[in-house]
Amino acid sequence: MEPIRIAWDWHMPRSTPQERRELVRFVTELGFDVLVVSRPEVDMVETAHEAGIRVVAVLSPGLDAARTKADPEIVQRMLPSEEAMLEAGRVDGDEQRQRLSHRWFPLFQSGDLLCYEHPRARRIIDERVDESLAVADGVALDGFGFRNHYACFCSRCSTAHGSDAERLARFSEESLIGVSKRIYERAKSRRQDAIVLNHVWPPFNPNPYYGARLYLDYCTQTISWFYRPVWPIERVRLEARLHKSLEDKSRNTFVPFIGLYDDPYQRRSADRIRAELDIALEYGEGSVVLCTLEGPAHDATIRAVVKDALLR
Repeated sequence: MEPIRIAWDWHMPRSTPQERRELVRFVTELGFDVLVVSRPEVDMVETAHEAGIRVVAVLSPGLDAARTKADPEIVQRMLPSEEAMLEAGRVDGDEQRQRLSHRWFPLFQSGDLLCYEHPRARRIIDERVDESLAVADGVALDGFGFRNHYACFCSRCSTAHGSDAERLARFSEESLIGVSKRIYERAKSRRQDAIVLNHVWPPFNPNPYYGARLYLDYCTQTISWFYRPVWPIERVRLEARLHKSLEDKSRNTFVPFIGLYDDPYQRRSADRIRAELDIALEYGEGSVVLCTLEGPAHDATIRAVVKDALLR
């Protein structure tokens, strides 16, 4: 596959047609050719196509409280003790503890997620793929994991995997691979040229490097994360090299993912971003994902670094 430069954004304004046009212009100026956003608008997709940009819609397994209440059988379940720990974390300030203890992901995901093994949950995922492709050029899987990072304990899954640790880990990994294959095949059946990519999140604890087994066009793997403390640049290179070594192009193509927030506590220097982009483009064979666009939008130096890396 040709190199792909993906801008994955959650924060840039796009509530008006003018803001959407400006976002497309900015993405083009920086040198990206794919824009990933949640629920893209038709007019933004049309503007993007005129600029040679493809727009991909975020696809999530998340559920709101109303859907959970209406059909609780389709929802992932954690162990009762894990639910209790999550609730205790809410009371005791889990977010602050996470930051101070330098965890780069929370102990538990707080929102409800679909169970990938339930037939009705699978139909909901199919519907979400269809809805996305009615507007966008592809889908980007985000949040396809487990709330506790290793398994679902609904009655259906508990019966299937039992309590043996190795059997549970195998079942859970195959469940994640299965849902990616289902989404990939559904997307390609609706549009053969649809882009199917992801961000491996949340982590899967039994095998943090399972992403090479997923069915996708592009598997975007974190090599530098959003939060402090900043990973040593040696780890960034190590992560990129390891993911590249595991790549199985019969399943997907590895693309390095760089997380970048713009709030004062999370900012990294332009020199640091330049070093990360150099590593990403080396091990991604010219491909890279940058998330989000606030940093380049608000900092002219970082903007220049991104443009230089992508357009040289």
